[in-house]
This record gives sequence, structure tokens and C-alpha cells, in this order.
Amino acid sequence: MNYLSIEQEARSVQMAIWKARRARSIKTRDQLLELFTPQSAAEVLGIRYEFINRLANFGGSVSGLELAGLFDRQAGKIVISDRFSPEIQKYTGAHEIGHMTMHTELVMHRDRPIGGLDFESPARSLQEREADYFAACFLMPRKIVTEAFEDNFGQLPFVFDEETAFWLSPRDFGSLLRPREDSLDRELALASTTRFKGNRVEPLCKQFRVSSKTMAIRIKELGLVA
Repeated sequence: MNYLSIEQEARSVQMAIWKARRARSIKTRDQLLELFTPQSAAEVLGIRYEFINRLANFGGSVSGLELAGLFDRQAGKIVISDRFSPEIQKYTGAHEIGHMTMHTELVMHRDRPIGGLDFESPARSLQEREADYFAACFLMPRKIVTEAFEDNFGQLPFVFDEETAFWLSPRDFGSLLRPREDSLDRELALASTTRFKGNRVEPLCKQFRVSSKTMAIRIKELGLVA
């Protein structure tokens, strides 16, 4: 998977939104993140973006998992089920935008609920992992995540020692000093904490309106923890 080219593709869509919305007056991070939505991307790409109460079951059976989103290239539209949480709707929509922009050979595609980033799994196809990474870059841009992280924690990269681990988890700081191998324990703490060094902070997962696990994986892949 070519991570750099996918990030550049997400960036090009963001720039198209910026130019179309004439967004020079935007002053805050929240305003900027409100700009980069799947609906805005669809608009600048000339794609209809629709919500529907229920999509067909995956596999066509009553017991199958309900679909969360689909795109139809010929019809020029993306359809998202509104029966799932806002985080799933948002990430699924950005995932479909990724398919539309990068996978031009796909004419129609359906997706199960996509909660966000996950560790790469051979069970998921390369195209699905590429669309997931596009969604991450689009919804959690490298520069904005880095700035928000530094605002919350005041250091880059973040170093875990007894003091910082205590501030993040005063009742169990040892688990952050000695995390399980290949775990996301440290990143999950950073993604979801509401206080650090006695100061209240807005959790990063809330700022970017994604799940704590998705935010944790983004923190890890951006190398924000030493």
C-alpha cells in the first residue's frame, strides 16, 4: 500500500473543498474540521450524497449484517445508512469517497459498518485497507492531529515516564509504563483522556469525532509517541 500517495489524494480533495468554499476566513481547528466532511467532498467531486434509513443486508439474508454504505459510480452517488452512530456514518462516508477517487475500476461497491481504522488484517482486501487509510488522512489530517496533540500534551513526541503515566492513569500508571506487547494501551490513553497535568483537555477522539481506537491507531502511525 502506498501510504504517501493515498495521503496526497486525501489532501487534494481537502484542497478542492477549501477552494470551493473560499474558506480563507476559517480561524479555528473546529471550523476547519467541520469543512472536511464526506458530504463536502462529495459536493466538490460532483457526487450525490444521500442518507437512507435502511440498506439491504450483507449477503442478502435476514441474518446478515446490515450494510452501512455503498457507492454507485454510474449513478454518481454515495448512499449512507443513518441507522448507525454518527462516527460510523462519517467514517463509512469518507471510506466510500476513497473508493470513488482511487479505485476507478470499481463501478458499484457495498460496505459493512466501518467504525474506523484497525490494524491491517489479511482478511481485508488491499482496496478496503486503502479506502480506510484515505478516510483516516481525510478526517484526521497529519498536521491538524499533530497540532491538537501538542496543544493537549505540550510535547512531541510524547515520552512516557512515571510522571506522565500518572497524569494519564493515576490508578494504574504502571500499565502505561509497561504496556502489553503490541498493544494500544498508551495511545488509547492519549486519545481519550480528559485531563493532563491537572488541566482539562478535550479528548482527541472527540475533537475529530472518531472512535478512541481509531484515534489511537492514528496517533501510533503518525509516530507521536516516543
